[in-house]
Amino acid sequence: MSTPDRTSPTIHVVLRACDVVVAVNKSPRPFDLDKRTLIKICFRSLHAALQAVPHTITILGDKLSDEMQQFFKQYQVRLILGDYGNDESIRQSLQLALEFPDHDWVYICEDDYLHQENSFLEIATLIKEREVIRVGRRKHMLTRQLKYTYPDMVIFPPDYPDRYRVTTNDRYYIFHTSSLHWRQVFNTTFTMMAEVKTIRKHRQLLIKSSEHANDGYLSRQMFGRDDFSNKCICLSPMPGLTAHMHHDTLTPLNDWKRLVEKYGAQ
Repeated sequence: MSTPDRTSPTIHVVLRACDVVVAVNKSPRPFDLDKRTLIKICFRSLHAALQAVPHTITILGDKLSDEMQQFFKQYQVRLILGDYGNDESIRQSLQLALEFPDHDWVYICEDDYLHQENSFLEIATLIKEREVIRVGRRKHMLTRQLKYTYPDMVIFPPDYPDRYRVTTNDRYYIFHTSSLHWRQVFNTTFTMMAEVKTIRKHRQLLIKSSEHANDGYLSRQMFGRDDFSNKCICLSPMPGLTAHMHHDTLTPLNDWKRLVEKYGAQ
């Protein structure tokens, strides 16, 4: 097990887990995985990647079976159990996120995201180097000096394949840290990472978006394109650091089968 880099930001994970519903969107799972096996593999990958940074893990179990409860109890996690449903579990995860210090980072995550071994090392690098990302609309002041707006940052760790389809005229910023490229994106699921103070700032919007899990509304209202007035910039890595484990959302250019076999064998 690796020793955490104490210079890295503390990342608090709030994982929403439910093994009753196979998939909310009915999309088939890759590699013929059943839901419980998928949850175990994805959690093992998450847990392994987190060892590189200071972290905590909270599991929000929704109608969680005895089998899955016993699985999570093998790890050093905070396990909260309830009968929520998808919308309420989103709201509960937001409440849990607000328990942490404002300048820590919180990763609200669904149970079907598979993580690369270096996921949190790269995310920590982005967070530590984010001050070099200069994004904003220039505003002329009376002194004719220029003032830049530095938007809050949200991280969406997969790289969805539909971003490579030439179907829109969207233009976006591309940045790089010392180790990875990051693309501005305009939409996420309810899996995302941000500073706790950013979650607190946009709490009412996040709560409203939880009704029918409306991530489209959330994305339109929360993420800026060129104008970041009261909005965030959302960044996604290239290539992706996680895969949302559905056939139509699988992040390209990574050997996800290797990770499924690695963490499925444990």
